Amino acid sequence: MRFFNAVSWMKCLTASILILAIFTLATVQVSMETHLWLSASAFFIVVMGMTANNKPYLHLLMLLTGAFISIRYIWWRYDQTLPWESSLDMPFALALLVTEIYGITIYLLGIFVNAKHRDRDIIPINTEKPLPTVDVFIPTYNESIRVVGPTIAAATQLQYPGIVNIWVLDDGGTAQKLNDKDVDQANAAYSRSNSLKQLCQQLGVHYLTRPENTHAKAGNINHALPHSSGELILILDADHVPSKDFLTNTIGQFQQQPNLGFVQTPHFFVTPNPIERNLGIEDKVPSENEMFYNGILKGLDFWNASFFCGSAAIIRRKALEDVGGISTRTITEDADTALDIHAKGWDSAYINKAMIAGLSPDTFGSYVTQRTRWAQGMLQILMLNNPLLKRGLTFPQKLCYLNSTLFWFFPIFRVIYLIAPLCYLLFDLQIFVGNANDFIAYAVPHLVISILVTQHLFGKNRNTLFSEFYETILAIFLAIPVLSAIINPRRPSFAVTPKGETTNHTHFSPLMPVIIVTTAIIGFAEGLGIYRFYHYSAEQGQLAVVLVFNTFNLIMCLVCLGALVERKQRRAEPRSACRNTGVVTVGNSTAQANINDTSMNGAHLTIKSLKHSLSPSDIIELTCFVEQPSPTETRKKKVKPQRIALRIRHVNYLSNSQTANCEVLESSTRAWQTLASLTFGDSEKWSKRRAFEQQQRRGVIHAIAHFFLLGFKSLAYTLSVSRNTPITDKQPEQNERKPQDVR
Repeated sequence: MRFFNAVSWMKCLTASILILAIFTLATVQVSMETHLWLSASAFFIVVMGMTANNKPYLHLLMLLTGAFISIRYIWWRYDQTLPWESSLDMPFALALLVTEIYGITIYLLGIFVNAKHRDRDIIPINTEKPLPTVDVFIPTYNESIRVVGPTIAAATQLQYPGIVNIWVLDDGGTAQKLNDKDVDQANAAYSRSNSLKQLCQQLGVHYLTRPENTHAKAGNINHALPHSSGELILILDADHVPSKDFLTNTIGQFQQQPNLGFVQTPHFFVTPNPIERNLGIEDKVPSENEMFYNGILKGLDFWNASFFCGSAAIIRRKALEDVGGISTRTITEDADTALDIHAKGWDSAYINKAMIAGLSPDTFGSYVTQRTRWAQGMLQILMLNNPLLKRGLTFPQKLCYLNSTLFWFFPIFRVIYLIAPLCYLLFDLQIFVGNANDFIAYAVPHLVISILVTQHLFGKNRNTLFSEFYETILAIFLAIPVLSAIINPRRPSFAVTPKGETTNHTHFSPLMPVIIVTTAIIGFAEGLGIYRFYHYSAEQGQLAVVLVFNTFNLIMCLVCLGALVERKQRRAEPRSACRNTGVVTVGNSTAQANINDTSMNGAHLTIKSLKHSLSPSDIIELTCFVEQPSPTETRKKKVKPQRIALRIRHVNYLSNSQTANCEVLESSTRAWQTLASLTFGDSEKWSKRRAFEQQQRRGVIHAIAHFFLLGFKSLAYTLSVSRNTPITDKQPEQNERKPQDVR
């Protein structure tokens, strides 16, 4: 132990000396020629680092070089570009400088977190060792049966040779909800509660509720802890449907590591988020969440700092009891709980294999609701459970949690980035002193090298400029909630993200006017700046610099316009590709069928050599073989054929076959389990989807060109929609997917 501590101290001392040396060298005054030589050398090192594979020392040198150039840039900004002589301009110039310091701080912390990734292998379950008992917690609040039902049905099919108990924790059926003063809401809660109880009874799972809805999801889980006894607890959100192999791929980690507190796995979403869907880029760029789940979490895992993400995770009961249960201190109870568990000396693990399928928010308003909770909750952690002051954490863990919490200040600083060019273009405030030559010498190397380093770290999971875009569109709506959380960190309350909505018509989001006004102001400033550039030659140096950033902001806002045009979405259930086969029966005729894709509401079939010609509204019976878990083995085992009644909705006739879109007629628990298995049971299909998304990545120049083109396309699309959808009109009503009775 003493030797280990000595080694740790030596590493910390070496790192401290290295950081001090970088800061010292970055602030040394040199001639412009020397600075340009340094910048060119740094560019060469970064390019070499990007193209070199399996050379850790060159990789480290590249990251340190990127840090050096960025620190040198910010020192130049402080030392050479502030209007010290003007008391009127100085506050605005300082605000921009602080914003840039924040951005570079997050960039440097990100380099630290992602300097090394850990890719864990799946450890098989050792059946010769004692098998821990498992409780599966499915907390639910107001989600319809159509949303939570597939999760419950799939949970009953989890493969595991040990004991598994499934608990549906219904916060929508509490005494508080059933006795609501609003009679309609009380009746709706009563009806939903009865349907959910009936479903749980038919599927053989436990139903549990409580008197009051205190502390939201965290309180719901904590209430269930004394009612259950499993050594391990799998937590699933109501819309997170697990694949059959979830437990077999994760429990082995706990058997091998007795000090393991929890295992987190990725959140995979079968539906695109509303921004991707509205822009029509869901199959053209990597999914937004992949940067975190396929990149950052692997870096956090290297430092033993991957945190609990609220769902798709297994927690050791002893670790949870050691910290007093799920944290109720903040509205991001997951990350806060992980922080407490790490501080108690427990380890964590991240397995980068998608084994749940969830639903993204369906509308931009729901998306903002979700991100508002994340932003406020992470800032609550920083102020109420500060990782830098938390005893028990290692120094790398402190830095990792600091990065995760500090990041959510971005709405405030991103808004300052939007406002800063306007200060000069509209009000002639000197936000910085300098000319185009100085800007090219210092800012351009910083920007180019930062982009290249970011591309090297995250290029597989995020195209260039998309991080800035997501921050911009969210910042406009999150800035005020973030300020509210900073002023009063105990004030934010938990808000459930709406799921399972549909929209009947393409329409503007109710939040669209905010983006239109922002775009109009920035566009007006752009025109004014261009006019001044051609008519006032003495200002051209500074105007050129400011116009570059204002043009960037304008392109960002143009893309935001397209993201807030809510596209029509009538499909009630997400569809998933399927490779199963079955037999179709129509009257006395039978034929082989390929099941192309399925949902909880229907299937798409290719039927071969059927003598009977199908027509819409025909009733057929599909017989398929679904692999079910064996209660005594970890391998899959086929059971008796499953039969589902379907109604034809649409049919195409081919030379030797027919393709048919079908809807499910029955809503029995047997049909639900069969469809859940076909749609969500195989985790390999999620792995292939993630691999496909990574193939959509672009090089830096291609990605930037694509983004700028997307801006002009978004403007054209928004204008075309506005001809038929006046922005001031009442927006079409959004409908929640209606639950169906399960008999």
